Amino acid sequence: MKRMTSGALVLAALVSIASSAAAQQPLTRDAISEAQRLRASGDLATAASLLRSHLAQWPDDGDAARLLAQTLYWMKDIPAARSAYEAALARHPEDTTLILQYAGMLAETGQRARARELVLPLTQLPAARARADTVLGTLAYWEGNLAAAERLFTEALRANPDQQDAKRQLLEILTATASWVRVSSGIRHDDQPLDRVGFGFDARWFATPLVPVTVHFEPAGYWPSGTATRKLWIADVTVADYIPSWHVETELAGGIIHRSYGVDAADWQGHALAGIRLTPSVALRARIERAPYLYTTSSLTTPVMTQAATGSLHLNSSRGWLGEAGYQVQRYPDANIVTSAYAWLLVPLVHRGGNEFQLGYAVSSDTADESRFVLVNPAQPYLPGDPRFSTAGQYAPYYTPNNLVAHSAIGALALRTSRTTTLRLNGSYAVRATEDAPVLVVSRGQVQRTFFPHGVTPWNARTSFEVALGSLTVAAIGDFGRTSFYSWATAGVQVTHRFVPAGGAQSGTRR
Repeated sequence: MKRMTSGALVLAALVSIASSAAAQQPLTRDAISEAQRLRASGDLATAASLLRSHLAQWPDDGDAARLLAQTLYWMKDIPAARSAYEAALARHPEDTTLILQYAGMLAETGQRARARELVLPLTQLPAARARADTVLGTLAYWEGNLAAAERLFTEALRANPDQQDAKRQLLEILTATASWVRVSSGIRHDDQPLDRVGFGFDARWFATPLVPVTVHFEPAGYWPSGTATRKLWIADVTVADYIPSWHVETELAGGIIHRSYGVDAADWQGHALAGIRLTPSVALRARIERAPYLYTTSSLTTPVMTQAATGSLHLNSSRGWLGEAGYQVQRYPDANIVTSAYAWLLVPLVHRGGNEFQLGYAVSSDTADESRFVLVNPAQPYLPGDPRFSTAGQYAPYYTPNNLVAHSAIGALALRTSRTTTLRLNGSYAVRATEDAPVLVVSRGQVQRTFFPHGVTPWNARTSFEVALGSLTVAAIGDFGRTSFYSWATAGVQVTHRFVPAGGAQSGTRR
């Protein structure tokens, strides 16, 4: 056998390398295609196992590495997915698709600082600029910075008008921050007895996407049993703001209430709120308020203005979790204090496609320093102790709970019944509620107030049916319920017109 020349050796080596590469390429494609087929069929675990085996043999296959990391994320194995993404990023630091995909996972799992760190350099690459701005806009959107989100989505669409995620989210922002006007009317009956008819006019304008200004005007008429009609109107203005760099939110409102009764026909009302968003989903807020009390017949004879201070913790997750816990101190004109503590949580059972179903639990506690339960008829022609003397009582001029503790099941449903109609239902039912109920008795010729443990069943239900007719939304609303104090029923209608810019998302501009 002849000895091979050096040129022949080189040629043989090249042929061997080429044959190996040619063999690797089909194997790589076959493994990825099979993994994609398994993922599409729902067999994520087998797809991940196949991709791991493939990468053990071909560790530089970037497509397989990216597919494995995404599959692990779909399996909700976040630590493994993050490890796989970091390993792939170390081998393929220029893979923009890998970077954007990883940043999306980090954003959705709360690692938004790391997501922003990865994506920011891509804004300098013309080919990746649109997708990078879309991811950064999404991060700003989820963090509540609507002004920055609007700007980034607009820039993304200017760079590439086919960015569907940017187009969809920009339209959501333009719709949510579009100015609107609303007219409403409603009737209410309760067993005080007290009937009410009210009308409302509201308008909101956004100075910026983060600064809404709301004007409210509401005339109303009340028909208390046995007394003349009472009329009043309320007007106020509310300005809110959010400072993303400080995570601080504020709100300030002020207005007047004018009554057709009482010594002082006009009075002022208002509130101030300050809060900090601990995370995009959790906020801590403090609120002070001065407002009229209009829930008893006697409060429409003797005007009652309350002052309240409230501290609260709020949960509002993009995944459908809702909750709140708070403590309130409410002071009445006679220096009486009512304290309240409450907490509730709604867990999402369905949260997709505009349909939501949530169930949860609520607990509350309310008590007053002093009771305002008094005789319905204090001036009687009979002395206490006379069989004809009535000890019937009522709360006047306002309701005062006494050690009222309620544990309730709560729920909420939003059902998109068609492309233009939505049905909403929410309510609560007390599975256990107790209070120290007041009763008036005659002892030694004197009327005395005493209390006894009493079980009650508070509940409430609210429903609305909304119909979207272009820029108009018409909603029919019903509200029913019972507390330990009284029961009520309300029906009303709202018509809202939004000034949504035509073609705003398509053009990438607000106007």
